[in-house]
Amino acid sequence: MSLPHWLPGRRRPEPAVYQPPRGWSLRRRLLLTVMGTSIGLWLISLAIVVGVAWFATSDVFDDALEEGSRLVLQLAPQGELDAGPDRGLRAGRGDEPGLRMYHQLVASDGRVLVRGEDTPETAFVPNARREETVTVWAGDELWRVHVRPGPEGVTAQVAQPMEERLELLEEMAENLAWPALGLLAMLGLLSWLLIRRLLRPLEDTAMLINAKSPHDLTPVRARNPPRELQPILDALNALLARLAKALDSERRFTADAAHELRTPLAALRMRVQLIERELNLPGAHLKQLRADLDRCTALVENLLALARLEPEAEPLVRETVDLNKLLDNLNLQTANIQMERALAVPMVQASPVLLASALRNLIDNAARYGGEGVRVRIETMPLPQGGVRLAVRDDGAGVPPGQRERLGERFFRVLGTGQTGNGLGLSIVARIAALHGAHLHFEDGLDGRGLSAVLDFPPD
Repeated sequence: MSLPHWLPGRRRPEPAVYQPPRGWSLRRRLLLTVMGTSIGLWLISLAIVVGVAWFATSDVFDDALEEGSRLVLQLAPQGELDAGPDRGLRAGRGDEPGLRMYHQLVASDGRVLVRGEDTPETAFVPNARREETVTVWAGDELWRVHVRPGPEGVTAQVAQPMEERLELLEEMAENLAWPALGLLAMLGLLSWLLIRRLLRPLEDTAMLINAKSPHDLTPVRARNPPRELQPILDALNALLARLAKALDSERRFTADAAHELRTPLAALRMRVQLIERELNLPGAHLKQLRADLDRCTALVENLLALARLEPEAEPLVRETVDLNKLLDNLNLQTANIQMERALAVPMVQASPVLLASALRNLIDNAARYGGEGVRVRIETMPLPQGGVRLAVRDDGAGVPPGQRERLGERFFRVLGTGQTGNGLGLSIVARIAALHGAHLHFEDGLDGRGLSAVLDFPPD
């Protein structure tokens, strides 16, 4: 009997992990197709060449057999026919290595009157009566024989073993094969290089798409793409356009909603103050209501700031910012904190408005969560690889290392701090850092306590 799924003794089945199908290589398939077709055509052409060569050489050797039979009939009566290996008949001229021909003089009754060395003792073609060139079996071997009738019923029969002809054909095929294999190797290399070059637009387009940031929804502009790739680019650009339109609509909605909420919240806070003043109630009665309204107002302001920081098509305009002057103009409430500056690099390339917003949020977080009398130090230093490090460090309660990775997520707040907030301050800082191409990370604060928010700006 099986246990219900909610009992401890029953293990829930693990969900199957999706594994994307293994991709195949277009370049490899093209190369294999080209090489396979080339090898197949090469084998067919080799067979045709060998077949044509076989018939051509067979005609030549058959003519040599015919000439040899004429010589046998002419030389045999004078006794000049020698069967020795040095003076035997050969199908060649001069020093050219031809196939040796084996000759017989055969009587009308089939007896062999004269034969050459290593020639079978029995007649190749017994009872031959007419001139012909035939292929016969003799002595367990296949022979090509030309028969020429002579006087008194004697026939001259000159033959060549078919095995020797085939060996010559194999040698010729081997001589043709090695150059052809070299050409196939060159064809494979050239095909690989050309296919790689012809498929370069795919790689270039992939690099263009990969170089786009998650916030860049502008169309992909490939330079001189092939016609086969253009429908894919058109479909991708249409998708990017729809996404850009949807995100723009969402961004406008957020900005409009946050903007419209500011006025009623401000009016509601004013009405709470008027009610408190007219009824002459103690401040504690409406203190929590005012705090909630202030929190809603801060949330709306932060949502409006995030909506304004959403990616735009235009690049971020940077200028040289004097950090000392920027910090002097922030008008921070620093009565309950100890502010310190250690600006080894007083100038940084950034947007003054966005950098001021980031510093205001970081200092406000340090003051709010650090406690009364917390030390807050703003420091800058040059990075070894170029660029500037801007850090806001404090010696407050800090954040556990396990939760620092989530700092910067929208609406994330560390529990147990006893402070109100909406969890959007560090999200604004993270978005500003991304717009500047800076890297935001968190580490220990002053004297191993508290928290440090570190911004590493890239080189100019």
